[in-house]
Amino acid sequence: MSEPDRAAPRDRDVPPGWDEEWARDWERHGREGLVPCRVVRIDKGGITVATRPGEELLVVAAKAVRRVVVGDVCGLDAEAGRIEQILPRRTVFERRSPGVTRDEIRLRARALAANMDRVFVLQPLDPGVNTARLARELVLAWESGAQPVVVLTKSDLVPPEEVARQVAEAERFAPGVEVFAVSNRDPASLEELRRRHVARHVIALLGASGAGKSSLVNALAGRPVQLTAEVRDTDRRGRHTTTAGQVVELPEGALLIDTPGIRGVGLWDADEGLERAFEDLAPYAEQCHFADCSHTNEPGCGVLAAVEKGEVAADRLEVLHSLVEELEQLEAGLEVLER
Repeated sequence: MSEPDRAAPRDRDVPPGWDEEWARDWERHGREGLVPCRVVRIDKGGITVATRPGEELLVVAAKAVRRVVVGDVCGLDAEAGRIEQILPRRTVFERRSPGVTRDEIRLRARALAANMDRVFVLQPLDPGVNTARLARELVLAWESGAQPVVVLTKSDLVPPEEVARQVAEAERFAPGVEVFAVSNRDPASLEELRRRHVARHVIALLGASGAGKSSLVNALAGRPVQLTAEVRDTDRRGRHTTTAGQVVELPEGALLIDTPGIRGVGLWDADEGLERAFEDLAPYAEQCHFADCSHTNEPGCGVLAAVEKGEVAADRLEVLHSLVEELEQLEAGLEVLER
């Protein structure tokens, strides 16, 4: 995904997160009589949009665009209080609806969040990085079209040497992705993350309950904007407290998208994300004797040879195999549905 021009707009009469690229898109696609807005919250109470930072309106969506999601940039009939248009999405998290066939998969996929340019993949340092889950979440992040950033939270709960060890472990499973260890109780630990990946970006959060998402939102915003539940004593995991998809405005023009639904994104149709998440294996795969090598037991497999030489970790290849198997099972299920 190309990086949009982050120049600040000339005035505040534009939706939050507006930039030069959105201005050009609005000139090309915006319908006459509508005003641009961004969807900033969706819950049982309805759809909330902002036509400018800090000013929110409760609206409805026309039938043709009823599938708006948090982060969408839309055309609003201001007098009617109704969304009439969705501008083309830059990036999107999608989930396949049950029973959808392969030919319908893109037409009937359910979008969950849109137009983020960063995905913060959160993993708690207490109890420790789950590398298999991390690899899976990176596949999802890459597949969305946005740039993943790994954020290891709760660094204050483990010794410094353990932080360093787990950062190295995360980096091993996140080629080409920056890894940050942070603590919401230590503002200094957030400064590099804030400087490089927060200012004037639109960010989505991906991580399990208890990963510290709500606390991180509060820390980045500098104010309590999310409810944060206490950690359970039994398993040291937080209770999930976010009840609606929403956009949180952060300092320096940044926006943060949080929606519980992202946790349920599956690996359907995620070939591109899988390729990006395991791009470090590509040079070895190019040495395979067979073009369709599965890197399991074929003779002349470049990846297996690299594992034997210690150039590729065996556990990383195991995670790749498990994700490929999951995708193949989904494909097999779709074939059954199509018969």
